[in-house]
Amino acid sequence: MATYRLPKVLNEVIRSHRDQFLRPVQPKNGVGAFVFPCRKLVFNYCERSGSSKSMMEYLQKDATRFASENPQIEVIVQPRPSKHPIVRAFYTNGEQKTKCVRRCSAGEIPEVVKSLRDHSGHRLHRWNRYVISDTPSVRGIYSPFHDKAVYSISDLKTK
Repeated sequence: MATYRLPKVLNEVIRSHRDQFLRPVQPKNGVGAFVFPCRKLVFNYCERSGSSKSMMEYLQKDATRFASENPQIEVIVQPRPSKHPIVRAFYTNGEQKTKCVRRCSAGEIPEVVKSLRDHSGHRLHRWNRYVISDTPSVRGIYSPFHDKAVYSISDLKTK
């Protein structure tokens, strides 16, 4: 029985693009499940620094409650000697976002954590166009001010 061998050119193409063919499956939101965009939160603080006092207070009081309310997010607490306290969020699309909380009070840190949790992970960018379309209109966006004739309600009733 003869075996079939791929041509050399095809083998080279497959070898050069192997990572595209063997790419791991990215989690996606669909009909059956919701994948939370934030997958991990890392709290870094210094045990001796005065700027980390509010962070340590938050970690002692509210961090366990936050972790129990959000079981889909991995919460990690790490000491970071001689540095300002930060909260770092890792997202499912591979992005990460870091916020420094050195000037935040213990009451403001939950707001920072909530904003990192609710962020989609995509970079923010400015939209230059108001309408995004694959096939832009030749005439442009319709506006009632483009009509030359002005009608009143009494004109429409008589017709």
